[in-house]
Amino acid sequence: MAIMPTWTILGGGYQAYLKGDYATALGEWLPLAELGDAEAEFNVGVMYDEGHGVTQDFGEAAKWYHKAASQGFVDAQINLGMMHSHGHGVTRNHILALMWYKRAAAQGDETAREYARQIARKMSADDIAEARELSLQPITAPELVDRAD
Repeated sequence: MAIMPTWTILGGGYQAYLKGDYATALGEWLPLAELGDAEAEFNVGVMYDEGHGVTQDFGEAAKWYHKAASQGFVDAQINLGMMHSHGHGVTRNHILALMWYKRAAAQGDETAREYARQIARKMSADDIAEARELSLQPITAPELVDRAD
């Protein structure tokens, strides 16, 4: 489900991930993610999303994607939008999905534009307007990501 990382962290974590050494990759990225590095947060999210080196946990993936997405990391915004679109790890919510796609699209991402067009076809005009308004608001944390239990 996840869009794969664009990785500018080209150190040992990247090489380890490519070789399937997920424990080493997680060991490289998790400390950086815990310090707030958006790309590392995204990478940890992908690992939880795909179940690479960790037990697959969509809720945990959404948490890490949200941290990165809140910093403007486009791939995390797209993946979080997909999670809201499908209800993986978060409550299915097309308004929040469209909001995240719009945030990524505003940074020029064509994939996000296409996903936004696709999901908007399933939504009412009022819901689209709400998503547009949310996409323009500052991200103030947990209320924009709700974990499914």
